Amino acid sequence: GALAFSNNSKLLATGGGAPTQDGEVKVFDAATGAPAFEIKNGHSDTVYGVSFSPDDKVLATCGADKFVKTWEVPTGKLLKVFEGHTHHVLDVGWKGDGKLLASCSADLSIKVWDWEKGEQVRTIAMPMGSKQLTRLLFIGKKPECITVSGDDQIKVWNVDQGNNTRTFGAGGADFLYAVGVSPDGAVVAAGGDDGVVHLFKGDNGQLIKDLLPPGAAPAAAPAPKK
Repeated sequence: GALAFSNNSKLLATGGGAPTQDGEVKVFDAATGAPAFEIKNGHSDTVYGVSFSPDDKVLATCGADKFVKTWEVPTGKLLKVFEGHTHHVLDVGWKGDGKLLASCSADLSIKVWDWEKGEQVRTIAMPMGSKQLTRLLFIGKKPECITVSGDDQIKVWNVDQGNNTRTFGAGGADFLYAVGVSPDGAVVAAGGDDGVVHLFKGDNGQLIKDLLPPGAAPAAAPAPKK
């Protein structure tokens, strides 16, 4: 499933739905939990990503039906459809100025879309042997987004130029499913299958610390030498 707060923190959007049957999008009042609006049959398959535009007037969604779609807030009216991915679209995000969207997919690509024109700007293809990109998040107002993937890679991309500017790994072979970044990009958090949250310096990818799941034993100290 997918979760996203609006930028003014007033709304919470959720995405999900039964595989191959329905793409469910529901939006709630964040303070009360009351339903605000829902988008019925917006996607024909599971919704994996939801993201509010910087001005909170548009909600972008993406899913297993290979589409990225945008909806008016709070009417739920369909605005634009972005087509081009060839596999499940796993996440979508907005550049800070609201002019571009970027989406990542199991087709091993990031696609950058022009919101006003409703068309594709560029495709950023992953190297051969890569695993799917599972999450995508823009860094503050920068033209940079950060992705995590099934091969333990955390990558930063410049969407204006289409190049990979930084890459760092979480030090394990686990699938990474979640990423967070501070507004200034100084701290990046990533987590995956093993339940560990890894904190990094955003500028150089240096590991700050690993946060273990509750109840997990810390790594065993090396045995003293005799």
